Amino acid sequence: MATNGRKPSGFVSLLLLLAGILLFWMSVPNLGTAARAATTDGPRGTFTATRLMCFGHAGHTTCEWLGTFQSDDGTVELEGVKLYGSGRDTFEAGQTAPAVDVGNAGRVYNPTGSRAWIITVVLAVLAYVLLAVVARRHLMPPPLPRKRKAAP
Repeated sequence: MATNGRKPSGFVSLLLLLAGILLFWMSVPNLGTAARAATTDGPRGTFTATRLMCFGHAGHTTCEWLGTFQSDDGTVELEGVKLYGSGRDTFEAGQTAPAVDVGNAGRVYNPTGSRAWIITVVLAVLAYVLLAVVARRHLMPPPLPRKRKAAP
């Protein structure tokens, strides 16, 4: 894609390729779970809060409630799951809330859905763009030389 007639930089192309592959690796396997969480596709049930788990990193503390989930029909029972989006002040131990199991190991979701799909889709699109740039840089034919007009 070099417009000045030079070959594209192999090093830059390698970095773009690796970044695109990494983003695909991070996003594509999560597209299904993110879609199910957004649409609350899964067994509905009850989350019972048992304990608050807090993690500190880079001067910021994030808290989620850990507990159990039981589907309304009794076919799904999960222990040690976190309720996505729950915070420090959401529950007290023993309180319950409606939840949906979308198949994401260790996590259940609020029945109103989740917006976690947005970042997953953005990462997948960015990966596609990076890989398309690499393909264009190396698979497109070089531009034809410009013809100069002859002076009269």
